[in-house]
Amino acid sequence: MKNPTHLIFAEDNPQDVRLFRYALDQLETPVSLVHYENGRTLLEALPTIYAAQVACVLVDLNMPFVDGFKVITALRQNSDFKYVPIVVFTSTNSNEEKLKCYQLGANGYVSKPLEIEDLVATVRHICNFWLYTNDRVV
Repeated sequence: MKNPTHLIFAEDNPQDVRLFRYALDQLETPVSLVHYENGRTLLEALPTIYAAQVACVLVDLNMPFVDGFKVITALRQNSDFKYVPIVVFTSTNSNEEKLKCYQLGANGYVSKPLEIEDLVATVRHICNFWLYTNDRVV
């Protein structure tokens, strides 16, 4: 089986996407970032995405049309994506929302760092944990 090569990122803030891309580029990893501008566009595209190539889905909670909670729920109800790791990557830092994410099936929860150095370190940790473990090396 071919190792997963894509990180899916559902995020409505273009600046956050640019910063995440920059951080990923600093790691010089062969993983590509596939961006969806909100939860609705991700869910609409789901039938066209080959889940075996997806290493991880990163999801913001606060998006227009379909929020991150609904995205997590939909992914966990989809047989192809049921076991694909989901990491919530959001500026929200509420304990209640963290708990809800985990109850819905998220595998991780990361608060968006404010400094670029912290973002690079956070992206490195996400990649090291979700891409380079359990024989899922890219």
